[in-house]
Amino acid sequence: MALPAPTTPTTPATPATPASYSVSGTVSGLAPGQQVVLLNNAGDALTVYVDGSFSFPTPVAPNGSYAVTVGTQPDTQHCVVTHGRGSNVNAEVSGVGVACLASGLTSTVAGSGVRGSADGTGVAAEFDRPFRTAFDSNGNMYVADNYNHMIRKITPAGVVTTLAGTKTAGKADGLGSAASFYLPTGIAVDRSGNLYVADSGNHLIRRITPEGLVSTWAGTGTSGFADGVGVAASFDLPAALALDGSGNLYVADFGNNRIRKVTPAGVVTTLAGSGAKGRADGTGAAASFSNPQGLALDGNGDLYVADRNNYLIRKLTPAGVVTTLAGSGAPGSGNGAGAAASFALPVDVAVGSSGNIYIADAVNHMIREMTPAGVVSILAGSTTSGRTDGLGAAASFQNPAGITIDGDGILYVADYGNSLIRKVMP
Repeated sequence: MALPAPTTPTTPATPATPASYSVSGTVSGLAPGQQVVLLNNAGDALTVYVDGSFSFPTPVAPNGSYAVTVGTQPDTQHCVVTHGRGSNVNAEVSGVGVACLASGLTSTVAGSGVRGSADGTGVAAEFDRPFRTAFDSNGNMYVADNYNHMIRKITPAGVVTTLAGTKTAGKADGLGSAASFYLPTGIAVDRSGNLYVADSGNHLIRRITPEGLVSTWAGTGTSGFADGVGVAASFDLPAALALDGSGNLYVADFGNNRIRKVTPAGVVTTLAGSGAKGRADGTGAAASFSNPQGLALDGNGDLYVADRNNYLIRKLTPAGVVTTLAGSGAPGSGNGAGAAASFALPVDVAVGSSGNIYIADAVNHMIREMTPAGVVSILAGSTTSGRTDGLGAAASFQNPAGITIDGDGILYVADYGNSLIRKVMP
């Protein structure tokens, strides 16, 4: 029987290279005549002019990643991206959302408007005159709940819990409710999730771990003025805090009319202010303030100061040089550039990514906006106090005390007199 003829071995087929994957989504709320520029992975710019679906021109490679952000906001709106990030892509991406809302639109995030201390979600929670807020890297908000003598936590889903402190004022270190504060005002969060609190009534700077363990970081616990290390230093009603990228903590020392600096090693020095009330520009101790109550840092390391009783917004460089940016020096509610603008007890400031400065103008019951050129306008609220959500001057506040900005550039306001946490689109 004849043997079968030999066959030529076949070469295995080369597996097909997976196709690239598109990144797409939907824009909603974009006003007629407006446009938004979207970026993917900081490039591939796509301009969207109307509501509806969009798709980036450049697809993502298999197992690649995408990061959709807003490159340029509309002129009169602020757009926020949801579901905009992913990695190890192995399918088409279609669920990116871009929601655009009007600038100055105010809504309520948490709080019933009744003074209390209840934990809960959104409007089921209660605060008692919240003073300041700050965010960690996971989007959790922390609140210095002033008259409750507590530090509260609000998750991105709006769930409010108590991290540390009780309704009874005190100055005890400890874990959670075993710790106590006395009228905490300022708050800041470092990159590791540790909180720093200006414990105003105790004249202390406190530190709280993410687990809620409270310790004393700096201050004697008695009103005074002294530079030094840790508990050898003293403050007088410290009111506001700001942290830089190196872990240095800046303190608006309200009663001492000074701006102080605390290094990561706990060394306290005075950056600016003579100690006497005044409004002089200058360097270091040649400058003067009158009860500075709000602080914010920009990307260059410059500090912005809400100089409360001078009715001014000041700027302080890392070298200690103080200048005045805006305010007439007398109470008022005027818009305008520089000294043509006026405030009525500005108590806090925040710096946006565009370089705009936002101001909690307490007695005017407004959130003000100042351009890098020093032009001041009203973003939300009017000189009439209230608690109405709405757009621009149709919204109302009662003595807003704290203002901070999240990773999407949205403003959050500690609405002190209403015992609410509010949100304002920039």
